[in-house]
Amino acid sequence: MPRFAALLAACLLLLSSGCGGSSTASSEAGSSSALDCSVAGQNAQILSVMRSWYYWYPSLPASVDPGAYASSDLLLDALRQEPLDRFTYITTKAADQAFYGAGQYVGFGFGFSLTSSNDLQITQVFPRSPADQGGLARGDTVTEVNGIPVPTLVASGRLGAALAVASPGVAITLDFTDLRGNSRAVTLTSAVVTRPSVALTTVIEVEGRKVGYILFDSFIDTSTAELDQAFARFANQGVSQLVIDERYNGGGEVSVAQHLASLVIGNSYSGKALGTLTFNDKHTDQNETIPFETVTNALNLTQVLFITSESTASASEFTINALVPYVHLVTVGSATFGKPVGENGFEVCTNVLYPITFKISNAAGYGDYFDGLPPTCPAADDLTHPLGDPAESSLATALGYVARGDCGADASAVAEARREAHLPRGASRYGWRQLINAY
Repeated sequence: MPRFAALLAACLLLLSSGCGGSSTASSEAGSSSALDCSVAGQNAQILSVMRSWYYWYPSLPASVDPGAYASSDLLLDALRQEPLDRFTYITTKAADQAFYGAGQYVGFGFGFSLTSSNDLQITQVFPRSPADQGGLARGDTVTEVNGIPVPTLVASGRLGAALAVASPGVAITLDFTDLRGNSRAVTLTSAVVTRPSVALTTVIEVEGRKVGYILFDSFIDTSTAELDQAFARFANQGVSQLVIDERYNGGGEVSVAQHLASLVIGNSYSGKALGTLTFNDKHTDQNETIPFETVTNALNLTQVLFITSESTASASEFTINALVPYVHLVTVGSATFGKPVGENGFEVCTNVLYPITFKISNAAGYGDYFDGLPPTCPAADDLTHPLGDPAESSLATALGYVARGDCGADASAVAEARREAHLPRGASRYGWRQLINAY
């Protein structure tokens, strides 16, 4: 089954029913050992795949010289059909398999957001990572990276390059201020970081009802077992309401979205349509209807709440959109990123190409949310409180909705926030890679 947050190891041409994160993608041109793996050779392979499988292939330039581009990234920059395609890219097979197989990447172990003044605020710190060991915490504001002010790096487009590393053992120095106003510097050395999929679960009592809370960070190979464990806990404790926090979840595997939605809604919907994948007119034989599964420990909910942000994308958005025809669905936070499309993986020598190959819709046929899914209840990502704290603004708003059945704000303020949610948002300036990868 395809995946649709940017990284996957799917079988070329989708000929194998066993395609998944541990499978090896094959090249449309044949075995990688028989291919020309020079830059020009790889570019030729990329162009061939794009002309066949790219969802927007009719809009590709009629004439392209693969040898005219010094890298595959530069070729893809010329081929992507913007503004809709902010997603097609190429990565190494090793990085792909590490992240989707075990949630691992090489970096420092933190996520961040940028304020309107381009301050870098820490949103998450992953356990046992260099950032965790160096004392960084949610809410800290990084002011300089290697002595260069963060706004300067943002203005010059160098922030991603300043934070991204290709191998362990690379040191960076961050100057930061904590929530108490204390300033200090820390040197972090890159390492292999494991980013949890299910980062936190808890049960909170609200008005005599037990509300499950799950901080869900990625749709990867390990997610299904982690979700099963979380939902078993919720079922055992009699949870009747659920808040799924996807505010930093850039997506992942379609099969995990299928599993999560099935856990939420229950086995009475097993076999009913969850959504549809639609490929371009050269590959209509790949079009697919995704059904709800039969699962253990389903909660059989009639209402579910999701916490969202600009970093909520792809499989995260699909799960939300797919449940809309079946349950009372409430979103809390800010508008999502806007990625109603997905990828298949194509091996190109030691790399994997991920072009947009399909569009995804829910059972009602809706899938046009390139501007993002707006929040039912606008709320801030409150960096002054830990994630999972009932006092944190987004979670407090969600719990308030469970208690009262409303957003806790006047109608005009909610309407204005929804209107603002459809305006162009800053995340698109930094590209898809900055959304799906922590540093």
